[in-house]
Amino acid sequence: MTSPFALLSLGLLPAWLGAASLALQRSEPLPLLAPAALSALAIVAHGWLARVAPARDPFILPVAVMLTGLGLLSIARTAPNFLQRQTLALVVAFAAMLAVCSRRDRLRWLRRFKYTWLIAALALLLASLAFGVNPSGAGARLWLNIGRFFVQPSELLRLLMIAFLAAYFAQRAMHSGELLPEARPSASFNRRSLAPTIAMGVIAMAMLVIQQDLGAASLLVITFAFMLYLATGDARLPLGLAIGLGLAAVAGYFLSARVAQRLSIWLNPWGDPQGGAFQVVQSLIALASGGLLGQGINQGRPGYVPAVHTDFPFVMIGEELGLAGALAVLAGFAALILRAWRVGLRSGDRYGSLLAGGIAAALATQVFIIIGGNIGLLPLTGVTLPFISYGGTSLVVSYFMIGLLIRLSADAAEGRPMSAARAVDPLAQRTELAAGRAMRLSAAWLAALALGTGYWSIVRGPELVVRLDNPRRLEAELATFRGAIYARDGVLLAYSSCAGAPQPLTPCAARRGSQSATPRYERRYPLPEAAPAFGYYSQRYGVSGLEAFADATLRGSRTWLDDFLHRPRRGSAITATLDANWQRRAVAALRASPTLTNPRGAVVVMNWHTGEVLALASAPTFDPNRLEQDWERLRTDPDAPLINRATQGLYQPGLLLRWLVEAHAPMAHRAVLNQPDDFMAHLAPLNLHRPVPFELPNEATPLPATATYSETLGQGKLRVTPLRVAVTLAELAAGRPVTPTLLSSAPAAQVGPPVVERSALRPFSGFAQIADNQFVGWHARIAGDLVFVLAIEMPTHDEPTLVRAIAALEGA
Repeated sequence: MTSPFALLSLGLLPAWLGAASLALQRSEPLPLLAPAALSALAIVAHGWLARVAPARDPFILPVAVMLTGLGLLSIARTAPNFLQRQTLALVVAFAAMLAVCSRRDRLRWLRRFKYTWLIAALALLLASLAFGVNPSGAGARLWLNIGRFFVQPSELLRLLMIAFLAAYFAQRAMHSGELLPEARPSASFNRRSLAPTIAMGVIAMAMLVIQQDLGAASLLVITFAFMLYLATGDARLPLGLAIGLGLAAVAGYFLSARVAQRLSIWLNPWGDPQGGAFQVVQSLIALASGGLLGQGINQGRPGYVPAVHTDFPFVMIGEELGLAGALAVLAGFAALILRAWRVGLRSGDRYGSLLAGGIAAALATQVFIIIGGNIGLLPLTGVTLPFISYGGTSLVVSYFMIGLLIRLSADAAEGRPMSAARAVDPLAQRTELAAGRAMRLSAAWLAALALGTGYWSIVRGPELVVRLDNPRRLEAELATFRGAIYARDGVLLAYSSCAGAPQPLTPCAARRGSQSATPRYERRYPLPEAAPAFGYYSQRYGVSGLEAFADATLRGSRTWLDDFLHRPRRGSAITATLDANWQRRAVAALRASPTLTNPRGAVVVMNWHTGEVLALASAPTFDPNRLEQDWERLRTDPDAPLINRATQGLYQPGLLLRWLVEAHAPMAHRAVLNQPDDFMAHLAPLNLHRPVPFELPNEATPLPATATYSETLGQGKLRVTPLRVAVTLAELAAGRPVTPTLLSSAPAAQVGPPVVERSALRPFSGFAQIADNQFVGWHARIAGDLVFVLAIEMPTHDEPTLVRAIAALEGA
């Protein structure tokens, strides 16, 4: 059999491993002080208990120490400012535990003065109603300020209520007929004998309800029901209390806004994930982020869950240690609770049996309620998780319970075996049967918690981690070293650098420490004139353009090993087909006229041999470096600068349409082209009505169902984009289908310059009317390897403006 000291050492191991990892990452020894203090206290306790309780249950203290170590690790991780206070409470908790264990009078001091202890607890609770404070400065005033310490009377009340009920029922059982009359062994209980206990319970619960400590009130009601069931063996009493608790919840839903809110959140947390249900939704996302093995100590982001160190420490463990760590916590509680039931079943007297059973029931109820609230199985109540949550009173009371269990287990092992009279006592038999059923119910609760945790961590995990309200996604994106975008001539179009770094392509240095040390990158655009092509990248407003099309490459891929080792995400660079010089000339063409103060139009320059787009300009446009500041103005601007007119601007083609048809069918007689049906037959092969296969979204309109003479003049229903015209012209020059592209297959600065020749097909320049007092000036030309298409909006047939734009573009 494993020695108690070996079990204790094993229980301390998780705390030391976690604290060492945290200390190394933070480069400070502070996280090691808490497990050192816990180890010292545990070793002292082990030595002392070997003297005063050598026959104790060897598993109870090591399991409690293991859970406490995880609790200290959770506080060191999420609320290090409170670690010293929790460690001091731990010293008091161990002192209380050892004091309880040192008394070998079979707990007569607790049993004999049952009324005194309970009245004292009620007095403290009453004092908190009048003089209560909240350590945070806001919220329910549930604590008493005693010197430098804050005491929560409701925690003491629950423990002393268990002790009172155990002593009361044990005393009444010694008087024949008070609980189970021997003359009527089928009777369940004497109602008059239960009156004092019910009165005390009602008084306590009334105080808690007045104080609005609904979590403590729920715990007290359920624990009270367990004690009645253990004492009488009759299930009708706890069933009635359960029904009463349900009715109270229904009444509270209609009478109390606070209760109604909590029940609504429980029933549908997804209805208000950014409001009242924020805490629950974020706790589920945290569990999902942990997955099977967790993010690792100090690698998760449990701080996104409000009050994580008090109400949601289980979630922190689930995120950083994964489902495996969460199940280890549940296994620890299961071992402790089942050992407590075992102590009760093996106790040599009725008082010990009821006291140990009450403690087991209280621990099981508290664990089920708080973790059930964390995983959405139950409404949130705001109670602490024993041994793990931050809270001095909770920790002291929990170790007081451990002391009672150790003392009871030692007394049972050292005392006399159960008497023959008690072995055949109907009440003792029914109590033992009730304890067995209650133990199985506790095990079922813990199994439900394990299944619920696995459901959110594994089954629903992939769905939750990609939710838009998961702040870890934003943080991960900010920490991604996104790949650069180069022009074909090596000019940098877009790149990422560490926030605040003056040099481009500067990665964030690896930094140790807390969550604030997470690297943050900024996206920058040295050539904003090319924004219609590369688009933008924004955490708030998404991605567009080439940034969106090549997002997977720019963000980089991940393997399970990268995630396990928390390697920073690093994307790959891409090379665009854009030529920085041609792009600047295209923008200059749209701005060439001094009479157009706010030019609107588009330019496409493309190599008809390869389909590579050398320039893609649109006006008006935007500066992606100022997207966050200008978004509302850009979104509401009637000129729609976020629209790429080169790919999405649909214009009347005018006589450009006839020019394209004539280029496609040069032998067609002009009289034939004046016939609408013949004209449409020659128009269809040009595919002007089809979208272009391209990296950017683009528009097209279908061919009109009815041919009209207006269509032959380009003033009908057919409208085209500049990109569509450029592709059609390229296909006419190549004599084959041409697929345009913005992505180069060659590395930056290794793509040869395009050939520009002056001998070419006759160019087209002309106008089309697109609305009253609104025209579009078209220019289309094949020159050498290049196709030029320009469309610029103007209020009149402004020939000089069109000529200036052509000259700025082609350098003529």
